[in-house]
Amino acid sequence: MRQLRALCFTFASGVVAAVLPARTVLADEPPVAVPAQVAAAKPAETHPPKLVVVWPTFTPAGDDASPTPLHRPTSVEEPLATRAHELDATLRDATQDLGYVLDLDDKGPPANHVRDLDMIARAGRSAPGERTEASAGGTWVVSARLESVGTDTFLLRIVAVPPSGKELRARVEIVRGADVSLRGLVLLRDLLSPSLPAAEGASHDTHDEPTGSGGMATPSRSPGRAVLAANGALFGGYAGYSLVRSTGTNDPRVLYPLLTLGAAVGLGGALLVAEEWDISTGDAWYLSAGAWWGAASGILLANGSTAQAEGPYAWGIGGGLAGLALGTFAITRSRMDEGDAILTHSGAGLGTWVGALAELGYRGTTNVTPYTGAGLGAAVGLAGAGATSIFVTIPPSRVLLLDLGAGLGALAGAAACSPLIFSSLTGATTSATDTRLFLAGTLAGTAVGGTAAWFLTRTPSTSASKTAAWLERLPAPSAGIIGQSQTATGIVPAYGVMTTGTF
Repeated sequence: MRQLRALCFTFASGVVAAVLPARTVLADEPPVAVPAQVAAAKPAETHPPKLVVVWPTFTPAGDDASPTPLHRPTSVEEPLATRAHELDATLRDATQDLGYVLDLDDKGPPANHVRDLDMIARAGRSAPGERTEASAGGTWVVSARLESVGTDTFLLRIVAVPPSGKELRARVEIVRGADVSLRGLVLLRDLLSPSLPAAEGASHDTHDEPTGSGGMATPSRSPGRAVLAANGALFGGYAGYSLVRSTGTNDPRVLYPLLTLGAAVGLGGALLVAEEWDISTGDAWYLSAGAWWGAASGILLANGSTAQAEGPYAWGIGGGLAGLALGTFAITRSRMDEGDAILTHSGAGLGTWVGALAELGYRGTTNVTPYTGAGLGAAVGLAGAGATSIFVTIPPSRVLLLDLGAGLGALAGAAACSPLIFSSLTGATTSATDTRLFLAGTLAGTAVGGTAAWFLTRTPSTSASKTAAWLERLPAPSAGIIGQSQTATGIVPAYGVMTTGTF
């Protein structure tokens, strides 16, 4: 009986040990060391947030000796000030997207504390003010520098200092105005994530776009390759067609091979150009404006002259090649963006419209086709707008609004002067004077509508800064002391005239 009672006690003890916690530590028992595996299973300690301070964008770039100290761009330094504001907003948003905590209380250093040592000193503390034990963790400090180096071209420099660091990390690049924010974002990512560029280095060795999901893809070379290739193939095909029609034959055995050959030559030439030079989308559409509007001008002029008997096709090829040559020369002087390309197309179209109305007004009738006036207007509008795009910077949306204003103004002017030509609806003959007044009213409405649209869509950033930057590149003569010579009696200054600039 005693053995059975001991056996039941042993079984009950095993059940209790399986249900209750495995072991209870007594008060006088020494603590047992926790194994490493158990310690690793504990929740990880919360890491302090990664703080970052983004200083406002300064100018000049600060990588060369300059009589102008580092300062924030002012309103008189447009479009530099506008690009700087855009860059500031982009960098502040980017730091938070990268997982950093932006210090919103830090509005930037005073005007006399923007040097590299000031950045290092600021990186040594987490909060503005004096360094304390609570702020000894430090913070990232990012400072962007932007400097205009040409027409819509800027020198972008991003400098960063790690928390409590003693070294400066910098990235520098020449960028276009429209790419300042994008390239600033890429450079900032490289500075704050130094291991990322090394991991992506292999995918950036070729011209192919990276297929990985990590990081941000950098802009590819010649983004306007597709636009240039399409227009080159079409213009080459038109040239082949024109060669066949100029001979007075429509034989398909000759027509289709030359069409194919012309398209292939145009496509191959466009791809070679895109490979040799960095052609943007704006450059490609700008060149297409020169080619197509030049060809249209040649065809219209041929139809309005005695050359119509010989066919307008050769004139179209000549006009297209002339416009393409002028466009090529223009992009060697200034990079074109989408606004410049749309401005050129719009100017050529407006010139065609005004030239056609001018010829109709000269003839005093609307019963003829104004080939000559439209052709001359297209040529003048193309040349004028193409040259203007070298000196001005204008958004594409504003060009479209100007076109809309001019079109609505033309409709309003025509509607206001329509009573002058009501007699033609009843079969009577409208006098030449009434026709000229009607056309003059339409032209006046076009001018008033375009001017009103320009006035209503103007912005604080003016295109005069682009013209001023272009004028700075011209040779500038100066007179005075241009040198000195060491003689036995001392230094003798040399007087004369010299000129400096970009030739």
